[in-house]
Amino acid sequence: MSESDTAEQHRRAAQAAEEATEWRNAIDEYEACLSIVGQSPDDAGQDEVALLTGLGRCYWNLAEARTAWRTLRRAISLAQERGDGVAHARATVEILQIWGPPDRLRMMTEEALAALGEGDAYLKARLLLALGYQDWDDQSNYDRAIAIAEEHGFEDILASRIQQQAWKLFDQGNIEESLRLFNEAHDAYAAQKVHHVAAGTLRGAGFSALTIGRLDEGYRLAQRSFEYAANVNLLFNAQLALMDMIGVAFVRGEFERCEELLASSPGDSDFRADCYRMWIAEARGDIDTALRLMVDPERGGKAPTAVGQIHASSAGVLYNAGRHDAAQQALNAWRDVDRGDDDTPYWTEAPAALDCILALGDEELFRQIYKAFGSRDEAIRAPARYSTLQGRAIAPLRAGVCLRLGLAGEAERHYREGLAWCEQERCAADAERCRAGLAKIEASRQNQPT
Repeated sequence: MSESDTAEQHRRAAQAAEEATEWRNAIDEYEACLSIVGQSPDDAGQDEVALLTGLGRCYWNLAEARTAWRTLRRAISLAQERGDGVAHARATVEILQIWGPPDRLRMMTEEALAALGEGDAYLKARLLLALGYQDWDDQSNYDRAIAIAEEHGFEDILASRIQQQAWKLFDQGNIEESLRLFNEAHDAYAAQKVHHVAAGTLRGAGFSALTIGRLDEGYRLAQRSFEYAANVNLLFNAQLALMDMIGVAFVRGEFERCEELLASSPGDSDFRADCYRMWIAEARGDIDTALRLMVDPERGGKAPTAVGQIHASSAGVLYNAGRHDAAQQALNAWRDVDRGDDDTPYWTEAPAALDCILALGDEELFRQIYKAFGSRDEAIRAPARYSTLQGRAIAPLRAGVCLRLGLAGEAERHYREGLAWCEQERCAADAERCRAGLAKIEASRQNQPT
């Protein structure tokens, strides 16, 4: 058999393995083909950029983000060298699945669109859709993507309309209809074998249900996302959903259940697994182990939300361990993360650093967190009850910040609503924090001169 025939055999085997969602086998076949290409003066009749694109896609499906990124960047560079806008766009569509600095991802998207020009309509629609997701303040790119999809019948892109309607209804407070549409969108994506989006749609629905305090329902949706992703061997998607499930067990103090779920993880790419191990040790009083389990911010891969979560988790553990100077440094690092205009992390990431923030934060930080909660309330009707990222009730943080700003009446309301929710959802530790906050307010009231 000639080297060209052997290379083609490996390429076809790689594509067949991808179709069967056997990503590791596909990687082996792509690499075997690329090995032949690298030694052949005419590339053994193969398209190296296409092979690298497929290889990078498979690495990402197995949650090997750094290798996937390097592979896809190599594909993009080769496509640029030969002036192939279609290949450039195809590799960019894949690399955009990987979490990275938002500004860099946007720049890469715009470069790929410019290189593509009026080429492949499907790739153009995918890139425009990505731009639309990157900047929701400008709907024109999203609308252009949908118009192209309607003209050409790109069903996987059209399914995003169902998903966006689901989000809109969720924000308006129509939760039941929203969750029904999330399920419909999941089915549409799954039918098109857009597996990562199908899994992500279920996870997004579960994440949102958890945030508004529907823990059992959110857990079930996260479990469905985990099972779907695991069934098609999407390791990172599976880990994301599993961490959401672990959060529910954690907030309820079910630490052995947390450990059982952690043991079932198909990989270790999601740093939150180590955060939960750290928090479990802390909750059990094993501070030395908790400190040893602190997560290196490099694990965040320069994605702002990941780096921010890691700094916040470190600040909380360091403060509770009595290492207040180090806690202040971690808190400052959390504040210094470049989030652009997005103030959401000020309420989604802060609960893990609750005691540290209330003790070491300044008025500017308290106002930033207070403002972030206000922005969230304006955008979404159903109140936030729970930090899905960190497995904690929201009320102790929100009420505590109100107290530090002198808003005792508002703090009392958040503590009371939080206590009722914690008791309903069996979150004993956070319920006790709410009771302690209410007792503090009552004691302060009694000490006021009559």
